[in-house]
This record gives sequence, C-alpha cells and structure tokens, in this order.
Amino acid sequence: MTTIIKEKVSLPRILAFSAPSLPLAAFGLPIVVQLPPHYVGYVGLSLATVGMIFMAARLLDVFIDLGLGVLMDKTNSKIGRFTPYLLGGAPLLAFFGYLLFMAKPGASPAYLTIALIGSYFAFSVCMLAQLGVGNSLSSDYNERSRIFSYWQIGNIIGMLLVLALPVIIEKTGGTAANGVQAMGLFIMIMMPISAIISYLFAKENKADAAAKHTDLKDFKILFGIDAFRRLLFSDVFSSFANGVIGGLFLFFLKSIKGYDAGQANTLMLIYFVVGLICTPIWTKLANKFGKHVSYALASIYVVISQSLLIFMPSGIFLIAALIIAFAGAVFAAPTLLLRAMVGDVGDEDKLKSGHDRTGLLFAATTLTSKAGYAISVGVTYILLDMIHFKSELGSMNSAFSLMGLQALFVGLPILSNLVIILLMKSYPLTRARVEEVQQELAKQ
Repeated sequence: MTTIIKEKVSLPRILAFSAPSLPLAAFGLPIVVQLPPHYVGYVGLSLATVGMIFMAARLLDVFIDLGLGVLMDKTNSKIGRFTPYLLGGAPLLAFFGYLLFMAKPGASPAYLTIALIGSYFAFSVCMLAQLGVGNSLSSDYNERSRIFSYWQIGNIIGMLLVLALPVIIEKTGGTAANGVQAMGLFIMIMMPISAIISYLFAKENKADAAAKHTDLKDFKILFGIDAFRRLLFSDVFSSFANGVIGGLFLFFLKSIKGYDAGQANTLMLIYFVVGLICTPIWTKLANKFGKHVSYALASIYVVISQSLLIFMPSGIFLIAALIIAFAGAVFAAPTLLLRAMVGDVGDEDKLKSGHDRTGLLFAATTLTSKAGYAISVGVTYILLDMIHFKSELGSMNSAFSLMGLQALFVGLPILSNLVIILLMKSYPLTRARVEEVQQELAKQ
C-alpha cells in the first residue's frame, strides 16, 4: 500500500489565502441584506423592481461561472492557474462595487442593472480564483476542512466589519445611506490589497498536466457523479435558505418583533460573532464524523433554531439575543463543509478520468450558490409585494402581511434544510472512500 505523506499547511499561508474573504464577504452580505432595502428606501425603486433586477442579474451571472472555471483550468502561468484571475478581478470588483454602493436617489433601474451585473462578474472571478487557490494548498481530507474553516472565519470577520460600519457611521451622526456607502469604500480599498497579500504569501501549488484538458462539456460528466450532484442540489437549497434568512432578517426583527434599527443591527452582529466562534466546532465534528454527516447535523440544527425564532419575545432584548446566538452557531457550517467536500469530489473525478477539473468543479458550486441566493431575493421580494408588505410601515403592516413575512422567514429555510438532510443521507464520498481514492492517486 502506498503511504500518503500528509503535510500540514502553515497558518500564515492559510491566513494569506483567506485574506480576500474580508472584502468578498463585505460584498456578499450587503448584496443580500442591505442593498435591496437601500435601493427601495433610499434610491426610490419599488420592491418588485428591485427583486426582479437582483434575481435576473444573478441568474444571468451564473452562466458565466462554468466558462470561467474552464478558462482557469486551462490557464498555465508562472504564478498559477487561479492567482492571475484574483489579481485581475480585484480592481474590477473595486470599480463596480463603488458604482453599486454609491448610487444616488433617483438612479434608474438600468443603472442598478449595469452596476449589479458588473459587480457580480468581478465577484465571480475573484471568488472562484480564491477557492481554486485554497483547494490547491492540500489534498488531505481533514486538512481541507481546516483550510476552509479559516476561509469561512475570514468570511465572517468580513461580514462583521461591514456590519459594524453602518453602526459606527450612525453613531457619529451619519445616515443609513452613509453606512451603505462606507461598505462600498471598504470593498474598493480592501479587495486589491488582499489579492496582493494572497499572491505574495499563499502561493498555489503547481497543477498537473491533467488540468489543461478541461472543456465546458465536461460539466455533463461531472453532473453524472452522484456525490457532486448531491452537493450541487444541497448548495442551491442551502444558499436559498441563507438568502431568505439574510434578506428578511431586518424586516423580521423590526416589523414582527418590534426592535429598532440599532437593536436589529446589534442582534445581527451577535448572530455572526457566534457563528465565528463556533466555526472550529464544525471542523472538529467533520474530522470526527465525516463532512457529510456534519453537514446533515448542521441542517438539523437549522430546522430547530429557525423554529425557535417564532417564540422570540418582543421587547426583551436579552432573551432575543440568546435565541439569535443559538441560531447563529450554525452559520459557518454549510459553506465551509460543502467547499471542503468539493475537493474530495475532484479527487474521485481525477482517479476515474485522469483529468483535474478543479476550476470547473468550484465554478459549478459558485453557480448553484448564486442561483440559490438569486431565487431567494426574487421570490421573497415578489411574495412580499404580493402580500402588500411595505418596509416603511414596519409593525403597522396588516396582520396578514406580517403573518406572511413570518411564514416566509421561518418556513422556507426549514423546508430547504429538510431537503439537504435527505440529500446527505446516502452521500457516497465518506472519509474511508476519499482516503482510498487518494491512495490510488498516489500510486499513479
């Protein structure tokens, strides 16, 4: 039997790889939580218009991911397959992100559409390139969980920083719109800096010759892999659930539970801080029980925690904070586990086909993630419009509108996670199977 030498990736290298997570998360969270309401309340577009544009732009954007994945797989530069795209995409995201976050009142739907499509494209390039760099750092089953746990920690820190900006701005006399604009400035400054840090200190491992054979039609082959198919569907439902939670979080806290903007933002900070603290727990569970089992456990946890939100009291902040903290403990788990599992699928595909299709694999999961988030924004905002919910009315909305809001916020994530539990029930790439695959690869 061939012995695989398992080298632990140094912490500084992992941290450098994770650095772009800060601005990428600072873009990814507001695009779901703050920007849609901002374009309704500050810019002046209707709920239905904003929902349709965000959904259409996201769905249009998903079609470029597979092409980007193939292009990256075919790239062979001195600095790697993925790093050139991270360095090139960073200034692009800075530019379009600035346009998106700096919109003035009265900006047209066309302005939003152009800024959004450009931002989504640049975000796709940077995110996919970063995931490719991370996957190249190690092929070990447990080490991948460790690498992507730090990646997710970076995402959460980025979210916390971007959430803190509006609070700081408002405390110093600024408006909510000024807070959104500060988010745009953060992205514009940090994205190029973090990309350079990754390039200098997180050198990606050299790809083998098999990577050059990737073609767009290979997606059909990858979709035929049972494990990968389960991951793609799980990602759609997980992203949809997170999109619903993120998109309706502030509406739920303000309109249903009666908390003001400051309290609602504080509760959201608690949610992400607890998610950050609990990230290592999910990595340990993955190492002990396997990634797919931990993913299923995380989905069970979401079903329970979302149900508890119904019983959150109005006006009793301490109890509300405890319930939100309980719900936030699972936040990091689905994303970090799924991304770590993609690398395992890549190993099995390489063993069977002789091809390294890392870029295409991660492109497919960024595609499903975007699709889930896009559908969540479009569906929830259109449904809110249909039940005549008005964000500016808050708790003064009709009882029917408020009941509908709560049903969407609590019910849709529960249903989505029940599907994920079923998908993970018979997931074939267990730890034993992955290690067997890696043993076979080592013989080649």
